Amino acid sequence: MKYANKIDVKAESFPWQAKLVGAFFLVGGIAMLITVWWLAVILILCGLLLLTGHSGTVFDREKKIYLEYNSYLFFRRGEKVPYNRVEKIFINSERFSQKVFTPHTLDSATFYSIAYNAYLKFDNGRKIYLTTGKKKSALIGRIKPVAEFLQTSVHDYARVED
Repeated sequence: MKYANKIDVKAESFPWQAKLVGAFFLVGGIAMLITVWWLAVILILCGLLLLTGHSGTVFDREKKIYLEYNSYLFFRRGEKVPYNRVEKIFINSERFSQKVFTPHTLDSATFYSIAYNAYLKFDNGRKIYLTTGKKKSALIGRIKPVAEFLQTSVHDYARVED
């Protein structure tokens, strides 16, 4: 989200499975509101926490501060940190594996995936995590407006291509 002097880079939220459970909790809590109100309130709160939880970073160009935050129920929590200048934004690749076992034969298969992580480096050497993407081209598309806003460049240090 971009404002006149601020830009919000959303990094991560809960996976879709957790959001689906949150939606079920929310619907179940609303349905139970008349019968068992205390359990309904707990289910609604848990559902809203799962649906609204995410993390990110807000940059304020005018005040030269950034805020790395965690947000739940639309309330952001984090510490504002001043900065002088952004040196660069860079992208690294990360290869990870997942071993899956079949339930009946106990055989396993290993799946390999690549994720692309975007980081920001300040002039004092401090680095912060921005966001992740499965496709480098999509990640660069999301990072370009941030680089333009912060008047810096994007460097691609990923070892593999998508």
